[in-house]
Amino acid sequence: MAITLPEPLLDSVRRGKCIAFVGSGLSVAAGYPTWESLVRELVDEAMKTPFPRAEGLEKYIERRDWITLAEYARLKLGSEVNAILRKRLSHPVPALPAHRALAGTAFRGMITTNYDRLLETAITHGRGYAPLAFGPGALSSLADALFGPEFFLFKMHGDFSGSLVLSSRDYDRMIVRSPHVRAFLFSVFLNHTVLFVGYSLSDPDLYLALRELTLIFENHVPKHYALMAGAGTLEVEQMLAQMNIVAIPYDPADNHRAVTEALEQLRALAPYEPDIPEQVAAD
Repeated sequence: MAITLPEPLLDSVRRGKCIAFVGSGLSVAAGYPTWESLVRELVDEAMKTPFPRAEGLEKYIERRDWITLAEYARLKLGSEVNAILRKRLSHPVPALPAHRALAGTAFRGMITTNYDRLLETAITHGRGYAPLAFGPGALSSLADALFGPEFFLFKMHGDFSGSLVLSSRDYDRMIVRSPHVRAFLFSVFLNHTVLFVGYSLSDPDLYLALRELTLIFENHVPKHYALMAGAGTLEVEQMLAQMNIVAIPYDPADNHRAVTEALEQLRALAPYEPDIPEQVAAD
């Protein structure tokens, strides 16, 4: 069954007031490893260090508590974590139709927790220019994105070529030590509609991204939207009541084909159109 996109979401995209928040689901579908497999690899490497103090790790693995396990790996491996992640994520893979559909839609900008460059590739090929892409340390770019008209891509967890946000402590450290990132996210959620793509209800990135919003603003923000695989009635009601997010459920069959179809539908209804100077258009 095809996804029916809510009219308020379509209206927001058409008016240039919607920001896509892209999660790991799209990168995994393209061929990159899952966050779980990355954390497992990091834990394996941490276990090889002197005095790993690994007692009790199994219970966290059984609970699938990847946030705690990522924190353990970060503490044991230090900066070596980034080198391991870069090795796993720096090889190129082709962008998917879903990435191309995102690039061809009239979003105001995009935020992603992914380390790879699939979105940059799709946007560059689809729009004919490289997007303004930046990480949490780029103060001037954050300001330009907030106050300028240019399309932007904020890589909230960093890029594999630099420092990376991996665990909840990394995220907390970024928010506390980078008030400009905090202000940027607040502005996004208070002044724009956000569409979450590539997240699951149990995705730790979704938890990290929404925690500040939930704790500080409660439900006093515009409604946001999330494409959610297999979300039942209870999950839909909880997301709306607790986070003011309208879940758009879909069947994950056929490698989440419904997401690609929904994004292609959105592109058709609200396509990106390049700004053409009046003189050029007249000629």
